[in-house]
Amino acid sequence: MNKNTIELLAVDGGGTKTHAVLVDANGTMLGEGRAGATNYHVAGAIKVKEALEKAILAAFKDAGIDPSNVGNVQKAVFALAGIDTDNDEKEVSRVVKDTVNGLPIKVERLQVENDCLSALLGSTQNKAGVLLIAGTGSIVFAHDGNNRIVRSGGWGHRFGDEGSGYWIGKQAIESVLKMQDGRGEDTLLAKLVLEKFDFTKIEELYNWAYSDTYSVDDVGALATTVDEAFRLGDSVSKRILERAVEELLLLVNTAVKNAGIHQTEFDLILQGGVFQHNHYIKNQVRNRIQLSFPKVNIITTTEEPIQSIIKRGLKLM
Repeated sequence: MNKNTIELLAVDGGGTKTHAVLVDANGTMLGEGRAGATNYHVAGAIKVKEALEKAILAAFKDAGIDPSNVGNVQKAVFALAGIDTDNDEKEVSRVVKDTVNGLPIKVERLQVENDCLSALLGSTQNKAGVLLIAGTGSIVFAHDGNNRIVRSGGWGHRFGDEGSGYWIGKQAIESVLKMQDGRGEDTLLAKLVLEKFDFTKIEELYNWAYSDTYSVDDVGALATTVDEAFRLGDSVSKRILERAVEELLLLVNTAVKNAGIHQTEFDLILQGGVFQHNHYIKNQVRNRIQLSFPKVNIITTTEEPIQSIIKRGLKLM
């Protein structure tokens, strides 16, 4: 790498945090920086720009490189959550370009795309593949190894993200409230959820849910609480996890069939905290997908998404 040239700037941005890295031509990370949310549906355009600037400048600082002394950044990939429609792509691209133009660097090639799509293309390259992310949210992208790319889910916590950590946590809170007024059966979740938030009464849980301190991340973290209750024999928690499995299978099955790869060999990458921390869901999803698609090669990864985005960026011509 010429000292005045950066091969790749890769940015992975989501609803809670952003990770920016500088990479040389061999894929070696030179520096990294972090900042807050860069999903523009969550943060808004102004805060997205501020977070991108902060993460990128922190990456230069970590690398010991003065950005004003950099001749060119050969390629930059901004893989950001919230790019779900043509309008999203237009708006986010505008924010990214404004950000880059405001920095003392020149980017030769700029790529702005959905974070899940970018990670899929980086992981599978030109092979048929599917990426299922089940973290705080959930989404699937699939491609046939040629030009067909399809998406399933990923419509956010208000109307989607089925089978995700947030969805599981929301079901847990609903079950506790139903138990409270007699519409639902008794569940260990009442005790465990209150303990998780250091509450003493279910009314406190309700008040928190409609307060300014309510957090999608905090609800998503309840997925581990549901798993704990399930392992202690709680039937309500078992049903929640069973429903989560069904929702995740529906996401995958739809994407695979729409991509036209259901009868061919393809890689399926399982990524996200739900698969890392909930063995019941991971095993059920793996086993049932294997039955539906015998030619699938299932990969469960703990690799950070930024690693796949780096691979994506280095392969760009």
